[in-house]
Amino acid sequence: MGAFDLVAFDVDGTLVQGPDGLNVWELLNRRFLGTSEVNRQRYALYLEGKLSYAEWVALDIEGWRDAGARRDDLVREFAALRLTHGTRETLAELQRRGLRLVVISGTLDLMLKTLYPDHPFEEIHANHIGFDDAGTISHWRATPFDMDGKAQALRGIAMREGIRLERTAFVGDSANDVWIASTAGFTVAWNPRSDDLERLAGAVVRGENLQAILPHLVGDRD
Repeated sequence: MGAFDLVAFDVDGTLVQGPDGLNVWELLNRRFLGTSEVNRQRYALYLEGKLSYAEWVALDIEGWRDAGARRDDLVREFAALRLTHGTRETLAELQRRGLRLVVISGTLDLMLKTLYPDHPFEEIHANHIGFDDAGTISHWRATPFDMDGKAQALRGIAMREGIRLERTAFVGDSANDVWIASTAGFTVAWNPRSDDLERLAGAVVRGENLQAILPHLVGDRD
């Protein structure tokens, strides 16, 4: 019996890579707002408590809508993104060994479903955009499960499914993963961009192929 029953994944920077290291929000803001600098500005406002997470999401998506972005336009931009090398093989091996897989991420669910329509995840907790029949952005739903909410999501899934937290693992890369890394039984920091996440992680893995994380997730641990 392996050490874990469930593995939760971040998406941007972990399962998906963007040009010049951009995440999906930065990519779309650069395309439809003309700059990705607003991401840093709005993140700073969020950290200062001057902008809620839902307000931050709304500012971005409203900006795309007001710039005329439709569903097909968003999907077209996703072509600049790619799955991290080895993602399919890694998830297939975890699934083959009976681990349950979920996404807990601040990404867009549309992007993940576009790049990985045959994904093996039982649940995807991410931001959602809705469209009308003409493909115009009509509504959106900010996930409550980003930043500190990631930990809340993991605890909720584990409780609902009867899985002890020590038998959960998380794989992520950035500062918004720190809270869930403090909650999961074990965390793999994949090419981490956060010193705090790196300090909390049980394993730090750097490389190009996600299969490098497998030895930390599929074997028994002392």
